[in-house]
Amino acid sequence: MPSSTSTNFQFNQLMGYFLEGTAYTPPTSLWLALFTTVPSLAGTGGVEVSTSGTAYGRKQIVSTGTSWNGPSGTNQEWSNAADITYNVPTGNWGTVTGAGLYDAETGGNLLYIASLATAKTVNNGDGAPRVLAGQLKISRATC
Repeated sequence: MPSSTSTNFQFNQLMGYFLEGTAYTPPTSLWLALFTTVPSLAGTGGVEVSTSGTAYGRKQIVSTGTSWNGPSGTNQEWSNAADITYNVPTGNWGTVTGAGLYDAETGGNLLYIASLATAKTVNNGDGAPRVLAGQLKISRATC
């Protein structure tokens, strides 16, 4: 999975905090969503996998000192420290083309988005989809 990009919402929250002293409370957990259409940086236009009868749901990543590895390299990359495993599909999820980190299990604010290097079709009865440790990456852009 390529590195995730900060959404406009997340960027503006952090810049408001650092540059203007605006209050910012980071989430205690992040929730990994899968998309069949990846949203824009504005958080619009995306299509999340359907939860209706498919056993799909966002997966929680609790913010602890052991949830993420990093920073490393010139891009100051962070990556998931453990596998993230979804439920076995009980309906077709479609072709997953991207992922995003939210601050809530449902609804919430989209913080980071990424497109998959290779789209993955997930059908009813397939094995439980998973993101292996080290595959979900967040890094800063370089000039």
